[in-house]
Amino acid sequence: MSTSKAIAVFDISSSSVGGAHALIEQGSNHTNVTLLVQDRRDSGFEEELDIERFVNDTARTLETVIDHVRTGDVHHPDYIQVTLSSPWYTAVTRTITYSKSTAFSCTKRLVNSLVEKDIAALLKEYSATGNTFGSESKVAEQHIARCTLNGYETSNPYGKKVQSLELTLTVTLVPLIVIERFNSILRRSYGDRPIHVTTGVHAAFVALRDNGGIEEASVIIDLGEEVTDVAFVKHGVFISQHSFPLGTYELYRLLTTAKRNSIEARALIEGYRLKKLSASPMKTVEKAFQEFITHWMSGLTAVVEQGQQGFHLPATYYICADSRFTTVIADALIADPFLRHGTAGGHVRAFVADDLHLAAGVKTRGAEAPDAALALAALCSERV
Repeated sequence: MSTSKAIAVFDISSSSVGGAHALIEQGSNHTNVTLLVQDRRDSGFEEELDIERFVNDTARTLETVIDHVRTGDVHHPDYIQVTLSSPWYTAVTRTITYSKSTAFSCTKRLVNSLVEKDIAALLKEYSATGNTFGSESKVAEQHIARCTLNGYETSNPYGKKVQSLELTLTVTLVPLIVIERFNSILRRSYGDRPIHVTTGVHAAFVALRDNGGIEEASVIIDLGEEVTDVAFVKHGVFISQHSFPLGTYELYRLLTTAKRNSIEARALIEGYRLKKLSASPMKTVEKAFQEFITHWMSGLTAVVEQGQQGFHLPATYYICADSRFTTVIADALIADPFLRHGTAGGHVRAFVADDLHLAAGVKTRGAEAPDAALALAALCSERV
């Protein structure tokens, strides 16, 4: 016996929005995912970021994508999966400690109460300080990344008598005004459907973990248009995520001059990818790529050094990015001396996430390749 369900998936990145209707067919020992219709549109390339215009442009782009997807497929999805990239969320890592002079039993009730109390304090802190999009935030997801009892790490703490408990908690906060606006647009089109929100890197982690496996110590990189998100995996557990403000649009800015606009810069990148440029523009693009990679690797290595767990750096990196950039990013990771010298074996492995696990697991109704971020979102949603 097999069951099937139709869902809607949307990926809201730093300057683009993707959307799809997907059919998920689950059998006793297999899952097939088909993107029935998909669409991705840029929110617009801006030389200088204006927050109000940025939110409005993204909201309009989401509406356009929804209209295109609903026109292209007649299914009425049961469920909506949304993945967000920075700057639409803030990832926070918290340490919770609890101890008593006499032994106590570690129970789920105790752990849940400690987590709830800490999250309430976190929301109060963020409400007092505010953020780019306003003062109120909402928790999108929370994970206990690490638990130690009497100083010893464990994955099964419940029922044990201890005197000290320490939890490492990762929390994803989304601005309330932003997520409510996105959700209202979705409900206006789809009605009162369940909406689950997660981050792009966490969706990638779940999809990789459950569709072929993921290295126990690894890094997931989501290269967006304006921001790069980075997640760390240890012992096969999603432990933390970080970001730095540099994405693919920086390359376009390097190629935009007084005589060349952003549209021409895009055309140069596409010509470079297809190897259809003459010698002079080829050198121009290569120089811009080299400058971009230098800046981007500087941002990445700072985040990796900050987020590393233990003495050695992770040796395995999974890349989620526009296909025009994956090869050059993979090459830069493998060649970087800081990453190589920080690993136990002196070697770095870089994989493109959709090349590894999506080809067999996700297909489209037509001849086009699946949008990688939407495919990851669909594979993640099947676990909900």
